[in-house]
Amino acid sequence: MDKKKQPAFADILLRSRQMEYERLTRELNELLTDEFVIDGKMRGEMEDGKFIFPDVAIIQTDKRVLTRQQSYFSAKIHLWESALYFHRHNFVELLYVYKGRCQQFIENLHQMVTLEEGDLFVLNQNVVHGLLQKEKEAVLIKIIIPANLLAHEFIRNLDKNSEIADFWTNAKSRKNENYHYMHYTGCTRDAKLFVEKMMMEYYLHQHKSEEAIRSYLQLLLICLEREGENYDQCKYKISQNAADIGKMTEYIYENSATVTLEELAKVFSFNSSYLSRMIRKNCGMSFLELVRESRLEKAAMLLVSTRDTVEEIARMVGYRNSTPIYQGIREKFGMSPTEYRSYIKK
Repeated sequence: MDKKKQPAFADILLRSRQMEYERLTRELNELLTDEFVIDGKMRGEMEDGKFIFPDVAIIQTDKRVLTRQQSYFSAKIHLWESALYFHRHNFVELLYVYKGRCQQFIENLHQMVTLEEGDLFVLNQNVVHGLLQKEKEAVLIKIIIPANLLAHEFIRNLDKNSEIADFWTNAKSRKNENYHYMHYTGCTRDAKLFVEKMMMEYYLHQHKSEEAIRSYLQLLLICLEREGENYDQCKYKISQNAADIGKMTEYIYENSATVTLEELAKVFSFNSSYLSRMIRKNCGMSFLELVRESRLEKAAMLLVSTRDTVEEIARMVGYRNSTPIYQGIREKFGMSPTEYRSYIKK
């Protein structure tokens, strides 16, 4: 009897694309509940119908960061239609550029890595980032590696002095000081093959697929370790200052209506003068400019997600009158609040 013919990898990519469309076109509340960490404030906004997904059309910095969660291995295609938004993961993500190119933003819109065809980008847990695919025909494969796989013995089999062993050992920790990524350019045919094999095993659900996936992942890591000298590696580790700034900008965003520099310094245990200098150095703007930016981004979200008047929105974000909103929205988006509300809803 002839064995059942396996589908070509192009068919696997097509199947992945169709499944991703189904996954991402669900009701927003269902998608958020299934795939993101939901806090009390988000849940309240969802119940009131006021939550809006924070892509960079509205939120142009990293001050509102969603956390994606997943406890199982997966391999999927990235949809060109997916919005660019800042988020972090509770898993390691391996991104392989199968065709075309893309841009990976780290921490904010000012730090960008361009990934070309054949590049492999490994992103640690908890790194704030956003992925932008400009080319519709590009093919980006995202492999999600949950924390429970990081305990597998293949990590212990790596050369303890290698960069990749150091990355995967530290990836098991969720501490902020271990934020980093690794970037490999021009990977070999073997690396591409192992990515394809993992993706096929994931979708075909063959006998002992889980064991096969772990084996192909181990082979991929060995390939990267063995031929590392042939790659342009880049290991990036975010400083503690940068990690602190990330937490501070989130705090400022959430409390922008009332926050003061003195309050922020007390919450994060810094001298206020030193904190002011640190914010300017890392954010390129003063504390007051950061507060203003946060208020305007909140106002932009409220314009889209509510029917409140500009005057009501101004009071909600911390202004006594609507003048700063009219001026700020026009300065930021080149249109009035009313025009912006109509434009985004369309």
